[in-house]
Amino acid sequence: MENKFLIDVNIALDILLDRLDASPRTYELFQRLKSLPTIYLSTSQLHTIAFIFFKEGKKSRPSYILQKEWQLFLKLFTLIKTPACLDTNDPLFQRDTGAYLIEASAKVVGAKIITRDTAFLRASGHAVSIDDFLSLPVQKEKNVAFLDLKAINQAHASGLERAFDEVLHSGWYIQGQQVKAFETEFAAYCGTPFCIGVANGLDALTLTLRAWKEMGRLKEGDKILVPANTYIASVLAITENRMIPVLVEPDPATFNISPSEILKSLDSKTKAILPVHLYGQMADMSAIMDIAKKHDLLVLEDAAQAHGAFICGKKAGSWGHAAGFSFYPGKNLGALGDAGAVTTLDEELALTIRALGNYGSHKKYENLYQGVNSRLDEMQAALLRVKLPHLDRDIEKRQAVARQYMEGLTHPDILLPAWKGDASHVFHLFVLRCRKRDALQAYLAEKGIQTLIHYPIPPHRQNAYGAWNGMELPLTEQIHKEVLSLPMGPTIPDAEVFEVIKGLNEFN
Repeated sequence: MENKFLIDVNIALDILLDRLDASPRTYELFQRLKSLPTIYLSTSQLHTIAFIFFKEGKKSRPSYILQKEWQLFLKLFTLIKTPACLDTNDPLFQRDTGAYLIEASAKVVGAKIITRDTAFLRASGHAVSIDDFLSLPVQKEKNVAFLDLKAINQAHASGLERAFDEVLHSGWYIQGQQVKAFETEFAAYCGTPFCIGVANGLDALTLTLRAWKEMGRLKEGDKILVPANTYIASVLAITENRMIPVLVEPDPATFNISPSEILKSLDSKTKAILPVHLYGQMADMSAIMDIAKKHDLLVLEDAAQAHGAFICGKKAGSWGHAAGFSFYPGKNLGALGDAGAVTTLDEELALTIRALGNYGSHKKYENLYQGVNSRLDEMQAALLRVKLPHLDRDIEKRQAVARQYMEGLTHPDILLPAWKGDASHVFHLFVLRCRKRDALQAYLAEKGIQTLIHYPIPPHRQNAYGAWNGMELPLTEQIHKEVLSLPMGPTIPDAEVFEVIKGLNEFN
């Protein structure tokens, strides 16, 4: 487990006031702290630190210099707020409230407190002396995690905390201003006039197909073309509406549904196409929309993994007649729980989906349809609003990691994903193929490199669809035996990326 440390007021002032001779090992401490990826500071300490710093600092430096030094100092740390729930019966609270508040902040992130306050050291089991800290062995290189959600959300911690507090104290927790604002902002981001928040990505697809049934555009028994190698949710949305999924083989290079295979799969009962932008790479939407127009088909994009991807100047979610998004925590735009949305150009469809997800009600206590409860949570909407403005930056970081993989991986048995280096792929996942996939995964695990398989069993081989188990889809089945997803995310350090590349290239 990664060691985490929070510094006490006295250590912070040593750094700010250049008191490197405050104790014999202060300079050594400062050098070790600089090597840590994260150093924490409790917000409960800020007033005291600032008061003493500006009082002492003005004796030798003008105020504008002090302000610059203060801002630079704050950039060194990750601030952790004091929890709202305090135990006033705690002996440390009764003995030293300030020390208790610092300890409470440290407990939030599981950190030890570095201090030279001897009373604090005696009173708190979370405090360590400078000597004890410096005697700790330099942490060995940690394992490479597949995805560090904690680090991703930590980058937005202050904004997420503000959003949580705002909703908590608003007194409005269902279908409030946060949901309305997120729907407006996400629609604008995707380039569509309408966005409807729902409970999750599966509901986004299911409710859209259901809405088209209510509008008379689809009916039970209609055929929907869907990639055979998708995650099962794409298929569940179809069968939940008592329609017939037609599993279409993918393009072997992109893993996405193949337009040529779509043409082979059409018949008189085909009424819609459900292209999946698998792993974050957009399907060939220009060709798919041409086919749909020629054959009068509806198109529902499964954009659950492709927030922000675009081709020909149009983003995922704005190509089809509608699109379903998931904000599952691990997605490129992830909530802190389940959440989803539908984007569309069609106002009638938007109104129908909104009613269906609200018990079928378009007006309180009046129900047009036999609906369900599938609404975007007010809290999740508020949290997503914090992260949305940073999505493009995070995508750029993912693409930078992908470029490192693409340029660094040279093993002859590894087939890299097809990518033109453009914005069509946002790398929710970086998925390679290897005929020795299982051996490769076991080898990487021994080296401490976590990988996952997306997905080990295709939908037509699942027990849920036992009637399809005899179906032959050779390309899909081959892909599912070979795909392996590498560590990917906007916070993965270069050193870990290089470790993954080195491990893969050395695979025997």
